[in-house]
Amino acid sequence: MRVIYKIAKSELGTLFYSPIAWLILVIFVFQVFGSFANLLEYTVNAKTLGQMQGYQSYMLFVIGGFAPYTTIQSTLYLYIPLLTMGLMSREYSSGSIKLLFSSPISSLQIILGKYLSMLIYGLIMMGSVLVLVVVAFFSIKDFDLSLVLSGWLGLYLLMATYAAIGLFMSTLTSYQIIAALGTLTFISFLNFIGSLWQHIEGVREVMYWFSLKGRADESIRGLICSEDILYFILVSGMFLGFSVLKLQFARRSCSVSVKVGKYVGLVACVALLGYVSTIPQLKCFYDATANKDRTITPNSQEILRQVDGGLTITSYVNLLDKFGYLGMPSNWFNTRNIFETFTRFKPETKLKSYYYYDNSAGMNLSREEMDKAIERLVLTSDINPKSILTPEQMREKIDLSAEEFRYVFLIERENGQKAFLRMFDDQGKYPSEAEISAVLKTMVAESPRIAFLSGHGERNIYDGSGVNYTSFTTVLDSRSALVNQGYTPYTLTLTEGGDIPSDVDVLVIADLRKALTDDELIQIKRYIEHGGNLVVIGEPRRQEYMAPVLEQLGLAFVPGVLVQPREGYVADYLWARFTPEGARLEPVFARMLELDNVLTMPSAAAIRKIGDRGFEAIPVFTTETTGCWNELETKNFSLEEPRLNTALGEEEKAYVTGYALRRDVKGKEQRVFVLGDADCISNGELGANREFRRSNYALTDGMFRWLVYDEYPIDVSRPAAKDNDTYLTPGGFAWIKIFLRWICPVLIVVCGCVIWVMRRMK
Repeated sequence: MRVIYKIAKSELGTLFYSPIAWLILVIFVFQVFGSFANLLEYTVNAKTLGQMQGYQSYMLFVIGGFAPYTTIQSTLYLYIPLLTMGLMSREYSSGSIKLLFSSPISSLQIILGKYLSMLIYGLIMMGSVLVLVVVAFFSIKDFDLSLVLSGWLGLYLLMATYAAIGLFMSTLTSYQIIAALGTLTFISFLNFIGSLWQHIEGVREVMYWFSLKGRADESIRGLICSEDILYFILVSGMFLGFSVLKLQFARRSCSVSVKVGKYVGLVACVALLGYVSTIPQLKCFYDATANKDRTITPNSQEILRQVDGGLTITSYVNLLDKFGYLGMPSNWFNTRNIFETFTRFKPETKLKSYYYYDNSAGMNLSREEMDKAIERLVLTSDINPKSILTPEQMREKIDLSAEEFRYVFLIERENGQKAFLRMFDDQGKYPSEAEISAVLKTMVAESPRIAFLSGHGERNIYDGSGVNYTSFTTVLDSRSALVNQGYTPYTLTLTEGGDIPSDVDVLVIADLRKALTDDELIQIKRYIEHGGNLVVIGEPRRQEYMAPVLEQLGLAFVPGVLVQPREGYVADYLWARFTPEGARLEPVFARMLELDNVLTMPSAAAIRKIGDRGFEAIPVFTTETTGCWNELETKNFSLEEPRLNTALGEEEKAYVTGYALRRDVKGKEQRVFVLGDADCISNGELGANREFRRSNYALTDGMFRWLVYDEYPIDVSRPAAKDNDTYLTPGGFAWIKIFLRWICPVLIVVCGCVIWVMRRMK
């Protein structure tokens, strides 16, 4: 060990007596400290403007192309080759390698001494970043120190791996510039290797493991994973082993087969250990974030614990689907990473995939056209054509017609339970924790059955036209649709002399266009009396059809149409707002009230109380107190301008357009929601592009969440981040800015000059 230390000390002396080490350190500090100062300035300005947000620790070090950790990760490979290029090349070119070989120093000691010098220099280099950590710690309220230190560890290990690669390349040549270029080339190759042979199962896992690309990402984002730590150690050790072997072969000659055998044997050993490190059961994780953002929430963990036995997740990738490209073999690891946070808690989970082609939703290709499209795809990608199933072969394996032959995942338990998990037509595309947990929960608990009454012209949950209700109920590629959040929406037709099924969790009566029969009213009355949860949605000018149902709730729709004239909109287009009482029902509603979002209601009827049926009536949203009244005269608001006529009883005031009712029935709280407008949650209104912030989707989310007692959707929310403030003022930051941008780099320059002068004086 003493010999290794002396070699490292000698190498560091040589390094710091040259300008290259100081120049790299100055450039590194100037670049990283400057980017940090810019982000800290943004934080201080945000507080001054009253725009502070949480996760300031993350924003200062991780987020964005100019964050310190992102900058270091993307530029570190440029610095290390300049440092390592002379480690052994200098010994070769100067002839001192002969002295080393003739001395009693082993090849291992030489390599470890050289490498130790790089680790110490890297510690100095990365140690400068700790200055930023200290500044941030005393500048940000509740600074997330463990998150930042996790990223620091990942970057230091990345630097150590680069150094090991550079040291090996330096043993191959006496030309320093070639060693530097070789290091850059090899690092680039290791970043690229992960994309090779992704269509070959088994090989892609090996290539992916050897890839350097993104290896520090998890640590930077706050998750320390044993696989990544072992990767850095094993790959660094492999290149150090290569370096030792190279020196040994230079000291004594041996056959090419022996040399190749030792190199291949070392690679094989590292690959084997690497494979062992990827076994899910052997992985260890530590979430360093303050809010445990890199781990699924306790609710999801509890659901996963209940899913006992084996679990298989099979992806069925329709290569002609609009999301088919995401399921290609080249994206296999992206698919795997979707479930990584879940398999961490259930490592026995198996992942499989099948590739096929068929007419997906909205397509109408002939078989010949589909075959030609697949032929073109095979020519332009690396997918194995033998792995692609034809429509006939796929339909023999599984019937995906109900899923419209989309790219879907089938989650299957060991006991035979199955459920589909879908891709979504939004920015995220992949299912998130909420959707995965919802599907898993339906396997261990009853899915809430939401019955939409039909047979009287009600809004339809299977018709995609503008007035109907598919957007928030049954659209397969809509993330927020009930069908993707754990509910089971379906239509219910009442039969003569029958009864509403007891397994109905919520009955929805949406905009009756003809009267209910006496028998149907009796069935609905029994359902209400027995404590069934209910949604009643009406429309102006059809209030009489809903009157018998509302009467049982102690409510009534007020005759007329609410109007709220404003420039650019028809008069009956309302902007309703959540009430403080309604906001207390659900956090979703509270958030909408906090944001001052509006609920747009095209043509709504006011709701009033007419009696006491034992319910607590809570107004959930109301119109504005001024500029709004109940219009009794105007019929066509597109052609006529309504006028307030107090003589007819029209009164300008706030009107309730949504009520929540609740009462205790046999020890259970019965819940009812009543809306005065059926269009506010229609396909047309939910899909409309408005220039103001609306909460219509929040209404459907919060309403059904409240009606099923918050069982669904799965609550994956986390506590608000605490690092949401800074102690700095603009005046105080000005001094810190000078210190970071100028004083720190100048101190390094002065230190370098002093050491250089002292050496010259000697």
